[in-house]
Amino acid sequence: MTSFSTFPQKISHHFTNESLLDEALTHPSLSKEMKSKPNYQRLEFLGDKVLSLVIGEFLMQKYPTEMEGALSKRQAALVSGETLAKIALEIGVDEVLQISNGEKKLGGKTNKRNLENSLEALIGAIYLDSDFSAAKNFILKFWREILEQEIAPPKDPVSELQELAQVLSKQLPQYSTTQSGGSDHSPHFISTVKLAHLNREFSASGKSKKEAQKEAAKVALEFFLKKIME
Repeated sequence: MTSFSTFPQKISHHFTNESLLDEALTHPSLSKEMKSKPNYQRLEFLGDKVLSLVIGEFLMQKYPTEMEGALSKRQAALVSGETLAKIALEIGVDEVLQISNGEKKLGGKTNKRNLENSLEALIGAIYLDSDFSAAKNFILKFWREILEQEIAPPKDPVSELQELAQVLSKQLPQYSTTQSGGSDHSPHFISTVKLAHLNREFSASGKSKKEAQKEAAKVALEFFLKKIME
């Protein structure tokens, strides 16, 4: 099991300023209880920009003839919440993430949003502790397995559903999304997509409005697939 003291060795970066590592691994719920303890939100903002630049540069080199649209779709897959959460678990962020007891009871240690935010903060912390080169080396090392594969643009279920609806009718899917609870740091949303030409509605939930809409679109697409297979 990874401990706070062994974590730098695991990620191959020993911090000169250890307070940056502490900040990157502190969830907002804990700093809310301990007012003087900074959390990962500011470093997350910086890390997100560094990650986008490194991945963007990599894609420009790997796909020298592609235009901006295709590159953007490939980048979206590499910096998605799913990808970040997966890498965060692989390097043990869940084992060293510092959260309040209340957030821990809600499953905060393995919450996808918490993991991706902390990983971005970690990138920002490495950048500030050292330089861009160190942050880039970290990203290329832990994204290496994905980067070595053919990076296919992700399928966007919302766009896919819209295209399908346009083929079957001229009426576009209509989304209605509301917050249905959760904590301040881990909200819960429910989205319903209405397909007027079928007089059907499909609902799903997510930790953000965008995620809830995506999940609702997936449910609708699964319905279409079953109808086709019948």
